[in-house]
Amino acid sequence: MAKRFTTILSILLVTLSVPGRAQSPVLARPTSRQLAFQDLELGVFIHYSIDTYSAPDAPQGSTLPSAFNPTKLNPEQWVLAAKAMGATYMVLTARHEQGFCLWPTKTTDYSIASSPYKGGKGDIVREFLNACRKYGLKAGLYTAPWIDSHWEASQPGHKDGETGRIDKLDDLELYNKALHKEKAQIRELMTNYGSLAFIWDDHFGRSDALDAVNRGRKLREFYATLTEYAHELQPGCLLLGPDIEHVGNENGKAGYPLWNALNTIDDTKYSISTTYRWDHPNTGEPLGKFYRPQVAPTTVSFSAGGWMWAGPREPQSLERRMQAYYETVGRGSGLIVNLTPDRRGLIPDNLVAAAREMGNEIKRRFSNPIAASHSKLPVQTLKFTGLRTFDHVVTMEDLHDGQKIAKYTIEARINGKWKTIITGQTIGHKRIDQFAKVTATALRFTVTGSIVKPAVMRSIAVF
Repeated sequence: MAKRFTTILSILLVTLSVPGRAQSPVLARPTSRQLAFQDLELGVFIHYSIDTYSAPDAPQGSTLPSAFNPTKLNPEQWVLAAKAMGATYMVLTARHEQGFCLWPTKTTDYSIASSPYKGGKGDIVREFLNACRKYGLKAGLYTAPWIDSHWEASQPGHKDGETGRIDKLDDLELYNKALHKEKAQIRELMTNYGSLAFIWDDHFGRSDALDAVNRGRKLREFYATLTEYAHELQPGCLLLGPDIEHVGNENGKAGYPLWNALNTIDDTKYSISTTYRWDHPNTGEPLGKFYRPQVAPTTVSFSAGGWMWAGPREPQSLERRMQAYYETVGRGSGLIVNLTPDRRGLIPDNLVAAAREMGNEIKRRFSNPIAASHSKLPVQTLKFTGLRTFDHVVTMEDLHDGQKIAKYTIEARINGKWKTIITGQTIGHKRIDQFAKVTATALRFTVTGSIVKPAVMRSIAVF
């Protein structure tokens, strides 16, 4: 994949450099909301639902609401753990794939209203959103429009163990029932709880790949109807799919080079990108039609288990957690890590400590630059006050007119001579270059290739 894009870029850059050969291409441009989302960078997923209380071998969606009874649930504790990590937004699984709703929905009895929690009067969606707003974090909600195991089990012709039945696409009555239910749930969430920053409508991409020509088209229609409806209800809310792109894996790893622009398999904004392959980092395309910032969800950095709590677990090492940060935020995508509450309704102490440790380490590495520039020029020299030792350079591109930079070099002035220490490709929202420690008197940054001129920088910082 990397070789293919290198070839495309080489041809493109040569073509653009020859006068009269071609006009500058039109780049996909972000909306102000997409740019603001990219500045959020680090988020926290809260995967919490009735699965937290299910037996390990219980079929999805079969656990009774009576099992859901947290004794110390405290969304403010979740938010404070996220803030300690440096997160700027959070997403709660309002309804996960099993179908259990964490708000008192009118669409199903399979919800918190049928549970013992607060005598059936609880509303965890509201508690979560209130906590986020109290402490200044952006808030979003997760839904799984295509998979609702409990609801599917009640439908005619259901077979045990089936979830996300593709034959719903062939049964118009079943399709319409599913669509009606999902629209009703989206309406409740987007009209009863104030403004939302983000809706994670899961499986927007992966399910679409089941059959791109026939059933895939019907599934795109399903998601298109829901996302258009959501945008009508809250035009300022971003949605996974048409507005934000999934990186293509749950390992905390974005592709590189990474382009925010992409093309889709049917040339509409309601389908997956042509470069999307599950479990393979999505690279985007430099001249893609649509602008979609990428985000990487992961459980890898904080636990060895799955998305939901399934017993005590130890977080991954700080080194592994920071690796996820470098391979996502450091490549221009966002990172959203999972902090899962236990059966009490609290994030376990060891995960809270791990979140704080990661936040402190990010601050330690990136809070005090030895030199910085906010010049927009494609060639910049940063002079130090004497000899300085550093091992990171953080660059950011101005993306208002689209992503342009395809090649760059970083040089250090050592013993009076310039020495190349980094040769990179895309920058995008942010690029973190880490290298062996260098002692120098100055640093020079040069854009050596861009798909459209002028290339415009946002900032450079040396750490």
